[in-house]
Amino acid sequence: MKHKSQFGLPKRRKEVVSILEKAFIEGNLDEHDYENRLEIAMNADHVEILDGLLSDFPDQYKNNTNVTPLKSEVSRGILPQDPNKMSVTVLGEKHLHISTSQYAPSRMFTILGALKLSFDNNAMRNSVSNYEIVTMIGETKVDLRSKCLEGAELKIRIVKVIGEVVIKVAPGTHVIDQTKKILSEHSFSKKSKNWSSKISKVFSNNKAVVTPSVKEKVNCVVVLEGISLLGSITVIEYDE
Repeated sequence: MKHKSQFGLPKRRKEVVSILEKAFIEGNLDEHDYENRLEIAMNADHVEILDGLLSDFPDQYKNNTNVTPLKSEVSRGILPQDPNKMSVTVLGEKHLHISTSQYAPSRMFTILGALKLSFDNNAMRNSVSNYEIVTMIGETKVDLRSKCLEGAELKIRIVKVIGEVVIKVAPGTHVIDQTKKILSEHSFSKKSKNWSSKISKVFSNNKAVVTPSVKEKVNCVVVLEGISLLGSITVIEYDE
């Protein structure tokens, strides 16, 4: 019986995850395939499983063990934040609009309530920032469609128990989901108002030509970490 080696497992896992990220960002893996392989990589208990994830990759990917996607392509600064600044929503609804960084909360707690989070801070361009979202029996909606996020990398740590987190993104955004899911769901979908406009025109007396409007791309990276228990994480890409 062939021995299944665990020697070098942590290092190899990091290498394989980096290669998968590079393939996804370059458009060589679709969203579903990338997420499936990433989940297997994070749960692999021996090196052979990790190597098998790259069995259909060309040699230039498999042999490049020094891949550092995300950070090597864009030079990003660190956004100044106060890690102790927090926002708490209990038994209510709050809309938190972040237009600064140093004095704005970077940790959001929602308990039996609803939080809407959006950004309008130009200092976030080409920068790395960290946020923590804790949702206990509630709903949190995060709007990441602002052009102020161009070139940015957002690291969002999610702790969710019996709740829902909805993340809205614009075309061009790369979402990397590394959350640990326990009896939870993750979904990615695209929404377009253009189709609803076309349908309404068909059943109306107004026969004017529908001119589709396209949402401007926001080229940023969103890394999701943390844990999800008995809930859902939904990522929605809007084209307008």
